[in-house]
Amino acid sequence: MSGLRTAGLQPAPVPWLFPWGLILRGGLKTRGPISRLYRTDKPTTIIAIPGLNPSSPAPVVAVSSRLAWLDAWRGLAVLWMIETHCFNAFRDADWLQSAWFPWLNYANGLVAPSFLFIAGFVQGHAMRRVWERGESLRINRSRVTRLAAIFALGYALRLPLVAWLGGTESFVLVLVPWLCTVDILSCLAVSLGLLLVLGRICQDGRKFDFLAVIFAFGCVALAPVASSWTQGNQLSSLALTWTNRSYGALFPLLPWFGFAALGAVCSRWRGHAGVFAMGAVAAWIASQLIPQNFGDYSHAQPAFFLERLSWVLLLGAGFASCRTLTELKLLQFVGKNSLGLYVIHLQIIYTLLLNLSGFKNMAPPVAVWISLPITLAGSLGVAWLLTRYVYPNILKRRSA
Repeated sequence: MSGLRTAGLQPAPVPWLFPWGLILRGGLKTRGPISRLYRTDKPTTIIAIPGLNPSSPAPVVAVSSRLAWLDAWRGLAVLWMIETHCFNAFRDADWLQSAWFPWLNYANGLVAPSFLFIAGFVQGHAMRRVWERGESLRINRSRVTRLAAIFALGYALRLPLVAWLGGTESFVLVLVPWLCTVDILSCLAVSLGLLLVLGRICQDGRKFDFLAVIFAFGCVALAPVASSWTQGNQLSSLALTWTNRSYGALFPLLPWFGFAALGAVCSRWRGHAGVFAMGAVAAWIASQLIPQNFGDYSHAQPAFFLERLSWVLLLGAGFASCRTLTELKLLQFVGKNSLGLYVIHLQIIYTLLLNLSGFKNMAPPVAVWISLPITLAGSLGVAWLLTRYVYPNILKRRSA
C-alpha cells in the first residue's frame, strides 16, 4: 500500500450553539437531506423524499428495506468521526513522528468523504424517485430553507463568540477569517444545493448523471490549479475560499463536491454492491497511475480524491452486501440521528472536556482514551433522551 496519502480531519474550534441540533433535528426527522431518511422497522420501508417533497404531505414512496444499509453506513461514519475528533483534540505533537499515527490519520481522513458521498447518494435517490413518478423536480422554499439551515449551522458552530464578546479581536478582523472557514456542513449544503439545481435543469436521470460526472471530475482536475488562486483583498478571499484551502477553508468545493456528485450518480444503481466494488478497483488503479510530486499529499491532488473515493466505494459495497451490519441497532440509531450527534459530540469535546482543568493536565494518551468513551456515552445518551422525550413533543406541536 505504498503511496498512502495522509490527511485527517482538522480539529474543530470551540462550538457553542447546541440548540441548533435540536432545531434542525425537529425539522429534519423525516425530510432532511443528511440523515433520518429511511425508517426500517417494517418489511417495507416508508421513505420521505429529503428536500424534494412539496408543501403537501406527499410524496411518500415505498421501497425495499435494503436501503437501511445507508443508515448503518452513516452510523459507522458518525462513530468514526467522534474517534477522529477525540484524537485531534488531545493528540500529542510527537505522535506525528510515530509509525502508527499516519495510518490512523489516513483512516480518519475517510470520514468526510463518506458523509459527502452518502448525502449525495440520498439526494440522487430522492430525485430519481420524483422522475420515476413522471413528475418534474421543483425547488421550493422549504427545500431552500432546510439547506440554508444546514449551511448556517456549519458557520454557527465556529462562530468566534469569545473573541467578539471578550474584545480580544476587532469584529472586522475576525469576521472575514470566520466566513472563509468552510465547514463540512456548509460544503455539504452547497453541494446538495448544486445537485438540486442540476437536477432541476436536467429533469432526467441520464442527463443528470452525465453532467454530474463531468462536474465531479472537473472539480478534481481543477483543484490543483485552483490551489494557487490567491488575491490580497478580502472580498476576493470570500469567493476563492470555496475553491482552495489558502484562506482557511477546511472543505472547499474543489475537490470535495466531487464526492457528493458521484454519490448522487451511484444512486442510479440503488446500492448494487458489485457496482461499488468495480468502481473502487477502478478508482484505486487510477489513483496509482496519476503522476504526483513525491511527498505532495495535498487535498487538491487528483490522487488524493481518487484514493479516498476507492475506499468510500469499498465501504459502500460492504454495507450494501452485508445484512448483519445493516441490522445492527446501534448503527441504525446513530445513522438516523447523525446531525444531532454531530452537534452534541462537538459540545462535549470542545466546550466541556477541553475546558476542564483535569483534562488540560492529563498526558495526551490518557486524555484521548478517557475522552473517547465519555464522548461516545454522553453523545448517545443525550441523543436518546432527545429522541425519546423532546422530538416527539416537537412533532406533536408542529402537527397540531
